[in-house]
Formats: sequence, C-alpha cells, structure tokens
Amino acid sequence: MEVVLLAHFNLNRIGSAGGNGWYAKQRTQIFCTEVVNAERSTLRNLVIEIAEANGETVGALESIKFEQGYSGSVIFDIQGPNVSYSTPYAECKVIHALKANGKYFMLEEVDQRGVTPFTSSRRST
Repeated sequence: MEVVLLAHFNLNRIGSAGGNGWYAKQRTQIFCTEVVNAERSTLRNLVIEIAEANGETVGALESIKFEQGYSGSVIFDIQGPNVSYSTPYAECKVIHALKANGKYFMLEEVDQRGVTPFTSSRRST
C-alpha cells in the first residue's frame, strides 16, 4: 500500500479546440492518473496530452489557460475564434489516495476542530 496523488480530469469538449466551432464533433470523457504534484503546469500538460491522445487536434490546445476554480477544482479553458463556450474545456481535481492492489481509496482528513488531543500513557497488551 502507498499514498499517491490521484488526478481526475473531466474533459468536457474533446474535439472543440480545432477551430471548427459548433460544427466540431466533440465529446466528454473522464480520465484518472497518478501525478507527481498538483502544480498547474503539470496538470495543464496532462490535459493537453490526454486530449491529444483522445482525438483533439495536435497543437490546438497551446493557448489553453488556467481559470480560477471552485471546490478545489483546477479549471483550464480555451475558446474558439468565433465561438464562446459556457463549459470549461477541462476540470481537474487532485486528491490523496491510498493505492492497494491496483485500486484507489480516497483519503479524507478527519476534522479536528474543537477536539483536544489526548495520548494515553497506558500501553495495550
């Protein structure tokens, strides 16, 4: 077992960045991968890599930009030259997860507000 950083990528408009506007065939798909860090540049590069590997025009996402997210999400968006989309191109969320036998389990911090820590001096046998 190990603790890893797991990134979920919701790519909302694969195929829309090629400049064909509303006529472009586009699709939504969710991807998940382990990451070494949660820096914007790392996530941006993965959005581009994943999108291009799944049908986005190579080079079409060169100008994709970070936008302020919500609820811990990292948002990347790109608009077409003649089209304005209401949905961001990609939403990313990075979490700590426990990896065991090829499966991932979400870790959640225990809320300790208002709790006084206590360490027992007795030893259990």
